[in-house]
Amino acid sequence: MADQAERQATEGADAGARRAFRRREPRDFDFSRAPTFRKTATLDGASIEWATGAQPVVTVIRGVEETRNLAKPGDAIVTGAAGERYVIDARRFAQLYRRDPSDGSRYVSTSVVRALRLTEATELLAPWGEAQRVEAGGFAVQPLDRPDDVYLIDGRAFADAYAPFERAG
Repeated sequence: MADQAERQATEGADAGARRAFRRREPRDFDFSRAPTFRKTATLDGASIEWATGAQPVVTVIRGVEETRNLAKPGDAIVTGAAGERYVIDARRFAQLYRRDPSDGSRYVSTSVVRALRLTEATELLAPWGEAQRVEAGGFAVQPLDRPDDVYLIDGRAFADAYAPFERAG
């Protein structure tokens, strides 16, 4: 009986947590006037694990499950500054990063995005097909080279990894 009550309380708390995140669609965001940012964070080769087989990866930031993904052989599983783990498709990794010419063990990002700060906890279906969640203060981002790929980034993780970017011309 106590186990059943505990399970119901937990399920109720889970349902409450799910309701706390507002479900949004990529088309809900207007990036037309959003500021542009360049990813300035570099990746140390030690923070990258190359998947050798299908491997589930759960991204958790500060106790909030942000997303789930399945790494395929050759994909990069990156451990970020906050200890979060996430997957970058092998082909996309080659588009987003290049080896640092001054330190071959590091990778420099080529990513430029438009970003909107979120005023409420938000859930979005990420481009890789899984639900993604961030707390209020996080960001919805749209890569300039892939405008249909809208995804979410935790606010502190964004502040640690991105800087304002002014495009020439």
